[in-house]
Amino acid sequence: MAISSANNTSPSGSDPLAKPFHLLGIGPSATAPEIEAALARARETRIAPEESLTQACASILDPARRLPGELSYPLGSTPDRVDLFYAELPADASDEDILQTSAQFAPISRANFIARYAARRGTSSELLVALIDAHNSIDAMEIYQALQALRHRAGWAPPSLASVRDGLNDLLNTHCVAVIEAYDPVESAAEPLLEATCQLLATREQPLIQTHSLLLAAYRRAIGEMRSNADQQVNNACQLLEQRPEDASSIEELADALYRWASLCEPLLLLDAHQGFTDPEMNVTPDRIFGLLGDLSAQHHYLRAQQVLDHALDAFGSIPDAAARLAEVREILRDMQRAASKGIDPNPNLTVPAGNSGFRHVKKAMLAAAALLAMLGLLVAYWTLDLGAAFSVASVPDPPHPKAEPELLPPVGKGQRFSREYVRYCHFQEERLRVVKQQVRGPEDIRAYNALANDYNSRCSDFFYQDDDLQFVKEEVIAKRKLLEADAERILSIWPWHKNAGEAPAVSSR
Repeated sequence: MAISSANNTSPSGSDPLAKPFHLLGIGPSATAPEIEAALARARETRIAPEESLTQACASILDPARRLPGELSYPLGSTPDRVDLFYAELPADASDEDILQTSAQFAPISRANFIARYAARRGTSSELLVALIDAHNSIDAMEIYQALQALRHRAGWAPPSLASVRDGLNDLLNTHCVAVIEAYDPVESAAEPLLEATCQLLATREQPLIQTHSLLLAAYRRAIGEMRSNADQQVNNACQLLEQRPEDASSIEELADALYRWASLCEPLLLLDAHQGFTDPEMNVTPDRIFGLLGDLSAQHHYLRAQQVLDHALDAFGSIPDAAARLAEVREILRDMQRAASKGIDPNPNLTVPAGNSGFRHVKKAMLAAAALLAMLGLLVAYWTLDLGAAFSVASVPDPPHPKAEPELLPPVGKGQRFSREYVRYCHFQEERLRVVKQQVRGPEDIRAYNALANDYNSRCSDFFYQDDDLQFVKEEVIAKRKLLEADAERILSIWPWHKNAGEAPAVSSR
């Protein structure tokens, strides 16, 4: 039982791009005898190396390993569509050919089809947008129900909804990593990623943007060392300019270093600006530039500072707060220049900031994160107690009504055997988060919700339980739905930005 989150970026280790069913010439509804017979036929025809055939068969026969293969199969397709799915397009197939063919499949198969070709070459922004749109259109419940029916016909135990959700998250993450790795060199991904990011941000569809953020997260990891090198190149150029401010070649070297840095980082800067948050490491170069501007202006090198400012605006123009601060710096520099041209000492109170110390939206996000940590601390304390006991915390409005049965916070981990108290938490919290998710608005809400969802997934995504415990708790969820919705409203009400707004959002019931 997992809650979808924009921050879930840990693939399971299985390869959803593999095609075990296709290799053996069967579908997910094949029974165990049919699978064994298919393996024998494949061995006779030698369609693949023995090791590949054995591994394909073993993964299909193992309930814990077959899900990635099922998710890579064109589920719900007619036989002719299955053949079309596995047929190879010509090597020179255009993006239009790929998209036209992929449009004939359901969203999950469309995502698999596009990823197959995108993972072979550095792909265009058009295919990137199509891949993200396909993943965003996948309905986990539909996939779960389809797999239930297929496994029933094949005589296999059905997967859990949690495992299907986790499998879909793994599929998305695997596609993202494979697509980014296909760019050679990886920095060539920057331009199509920037174009795709601009297109998706223009839609203002937050779920689509959050799905795209996982693709950018894979890119962020892939360019980590290159970004660090680019930071160093900017720093070296700044040092050279500080030492030789009159040297025209120094400003040219800084301009080149800033251009390389911005070209590499702009897709990430654009998304971070939209979400109101950024990786602190992305502030290294902006901070250094603000420091350089302060140093040059203090030494009365106003024209050189103006040149640095112009290049900085080109580099940081996609960050609204940075552009605004640079505009402020420009006005300060102009005042300093006007005073110097008239032989007047500049106003001692008029100074260019010597450092950026993080853009404003980063500071806001850090405050929100601190408030969120405090909130989580309160909630953990609350959920760890026997809820049948009286309980009150001054900072939590309207303490929850006592419940007859305890609800305990499970330990972090997977594959554990949960007692009824732990199972109760997992299902009660799933219902609370379902309601909270309906009320998510804006970047602060998104970060807060994702923090709760990530904590939930770390405890409840994979566990063993007694069937009677599960049935009992499911009945409780139905009976206590109003109370759980009230719990969700309390969670929303203690988010500081909601309190500052004067009231918590209303919670609708379904």
